[in-house]
Amino acid sequence: MTAHLTAEQFASTTFDYIIAGGGTAGLTLAARLVSDAGLAGTLIGSASHDWGFSTVPQKYANGKQVPQPRGKGLGGCSLINIVIFDRGSAADYDAIEALGNPGWDWNGLLSYFKKSETALSPEPDHTARFRAAKVDSRWHGDSGPIVKSYARTFAFGPLLERVIDATAELGVPFNGDSDDGNKIGMSNLFTAVDSRTATRSYAGNAYFEANADRKNLFVLTSATVSRITFRDGSSPLQATGIEFLHGGKPYYAAVHKEVILSAGSLKTPQILELSGIGDEKLLRKFGITTLVDLPSVGENLLYEIDPKYETLDTAAEPEVVASYQQMYETRQGPLASSAASTFAFIPSKTFMSAEQQQAWKDSALSAAEHTPSGLKKQYETQIRLFSDRSSPEAEIIPFPGMIPFLGLPPTPKTRYMTALAAIMHPLSRGTVHITSADPTAAPAIDPSYFSRPEDLDVLLASVKFSLAFFKTGPLADVVRTQAFPTPEEACSDDALKEYIKNTLGCVFHPVGTASMLPKEDGGVVDSELRVYGTANVRVVDASILPLQIAAHTQATVYAIAEKAADIIRGL
Repeated sequence: MTAHLTAEQFASTTFDYIIAGGGTAGLTLAARLVSDAGLAGTLIGSASHDWGFSTVPQKYANGKQVPQPRGKGLGGCSLINIVIFDRGSAADYDAIEALGNPGWDWNGLLSYFKKSETALSPEPDHTARFRAAKVDSRWHGDSGPIVKSYARTFAFGPLLERVIDATAELGVPFNGDSDDGNKIGMSNLFTAVDSRTATRSYAGNAYFEANADRKNLFVLTSATVSRITFRDGSSPLQATGIEFLHGGKPYYAAVHKEVILSAGSLKTPQILELSGIGDEKLLRKFGITTLVDLPSVGENLLYEIDPKYETLDTAAEPEVVASYQQMYETRQGPLASSAASTFAFIPSKTFMSAEQQQAWKDSALSAAEHTPSGLKKQYETQIRLFSDRSSPEAEIIPFPGMIPFLGLPPTPKTRYMTALAAIMHPLSRGTVHITSADPTAAPAIDPSYFSRPEDLDVLLASVKFSLAFFKTGPLADVVRTQAFPTPEEACSDDALKEYIKNTLGCVFHPVGTASMLPKEDGGVVDSELRVYGTANVRVVDASILPLQIAAHTQATVYAIAEKAADIIRGL
């Protein structure tokens, strides 16, 4: 049985690998590393569900502070997310390779996507009625730990066909399988749910519990990593272990081979900075000795952006409560599936006029000319993606319920439908940095939403597209009135922009804060995920992605961890 050690036992053990973070990537990596005889994998998680982070007030969004939920228990964000399990377009991953990362393109990752998953075939009525694609073995795995399936109960029920037809009327084709490298269109997405048992499939039960009998996997929960320790005078830096807190007391654990950070995009840069790896000016401010002056740590924070916050407006009604009870009686009903299962990923040409597209490109090109060379390369890549008809620039999420904007409650006995709009490849870049030398202090999270005004222009166009969605023929006779934005909030582009700023949310997919790039281009890790200036410290989580992908990120994070395991083992 996996050893759940006390802090004292953990500190008295010398490990081959220490993995800081027991989330989506950390548990995947641990499971793969301990599969080799003689390798001892360890990880440190925290016994809670959410870190409870929030951004600093956003200068370009009317001072709004945006909550940043991040998974904290074993399984990380795979424990608490909306369970959507999809991939970006092939163009997204090819762009990452083109920035200086050989082997990280679509073809280099496809086998790892498949290795992580077992795809269940859709039920016959789903194939016929809801156009759920049959599983194609060229693109989907059949023996991986994560079980994925189509939602057993599609979110819109009998309205789903109308929702699909409504987007088609606006020029969005139906895409039967958006995981084959072509992301464009309206799709029923896979969910990380075993539809046979209506059970979430996540890193905790799929990777960790499946390896619970291994005697070389050791776990310590409710711990906080303080810093990585290094051998004095080593160059490049040789990690010797980690210092951590448990129950308020400090401990140290030694390592033979590698320290691997899998703490996520908001915590990994914090650990690096506390360890003396980061911007020398910032570290000096907090009395931390600089071991590697690496100013790119914690920079390049990227989020998909949308106006949001979710609730199901009928949840308190007796008949709805009864349908929810089916989950516990027959493993059926609404709670057996994701609240949203049908998504549209659309290129700029679908929701922006030719004039709007050209204005965006002109502005982005001008911005690229006034940025450091590394960011200029990213902007030039994003400009190419923006013009690529196979690359989505917006995601439209039809949602069967009301989003309680500005805290306004839904009217009882009233049915609502919402279309969330999110931009996929923002130009705005933010930061995550320490606020003190105290490892228990939350980092300062500043996505700097709309610091590039082009992002607000794209989101404005996508919101207007969402409003048009409800006025299409297939939905005209079921949508009685528009609740939000109100006529006053939607009376002009300027008014809609203020509405967007006031209802701003994120899609909870931060990336980029330990970017995999050449060092001279702002990289923190190389293409083998090793932190620059170190011999045996790697980062394996979403923070390595230098560009945002047009997808929900969990499937990509599993693929990153699967690929990282092979890199570390020299396979």
